[in-house]
Amino acid sequence: MKIKIITTLIIIITLVPLTGLAQFDFNLENLFTGENDVQSNITLVDFYLIWSADTYVPYEYQGRALPSPGSKITVQAIVTAIGDTTNLKYSWFIENIFQSSKSGYGRTTFSFYASQRPNGYQTIKVQVFNEDRTIFDEISIEIPIVQPEVVIHSYQNHSIFSDQTVKTSNISSGKNFFFTAKPYFFSINKLTDLSFQWKFANQEPLISSAYNANVLNLAIEGKNDEKVIENSLWLNVVNKNNPQQKAMQTIRISIQ
Repeated sequence: MKIKIITTLIIIITLVPLTGLAQFDFNLENLFTGENDVQSNITLVDFYLIWSADTYVPYEYQGRALPSPGSKITVQAIVTAIGDTTNLKYSWFIENIFQSSKSGYGRTTFSFYASQRPNGYQTIKVQVFNEDRTIFDEISIEIPIVQPEVVIHSYQNHSIFSDQTVKTSNISSGKNFFFTAKPYFFSINKLTDLSFQWKFANQEPLISSAYNANVLNLAIEGKNDEKVIENSLWLNVVNKNNPQQKAMQTIRISIQ
């Protein structure tokens, strides 16, 4: 009975280290042969960039929201690959300056604030690669920076009859006319983030940030002759949170 117990213990103690050594040798062999090297099994199929700007546009606007100075821009790298893309690193550059804090493994999205002036471009570049750089590609884009804009539309009795692309409007004495300002490309969450300053002829400016400050009711009274009178309507719009974002518009009004 004692002999059997001793024999069993010796067999267990002897086999356990051998099993561990066999497993260790297997891993080393795979390491040197590259059978477990996931990085080399990645193949890039497609690689491009898309971007968006966090600026305000009217709800009916079908174009693209463009960035203005100080607005937030988000760029995303779209990578189509065969294999595990979690082993890919991304290096982002603004105007060819490396952005280390926003680069690294899996950093496919890059956000920044526009620093170029209107009519300029923000140049963004990204490099994608694996650890040993057997895979490497780079791409860059130029993002246009614009000045915020404001467009004035005119209405009579709440019925739109023209937009002011020609910057002129004919109105009749004794009737109410409404002018609506539609801002574009401001970094705002709501219209009350803007200050609207309306000024007609030699009247005192009307400045407001109320929810309906973008609408002006203009009534001309006391005109008794048939002579046409011409005056100008000025509008100045400023982002209260970022005063460098501003827009001006002027339309010519003929009073009949």
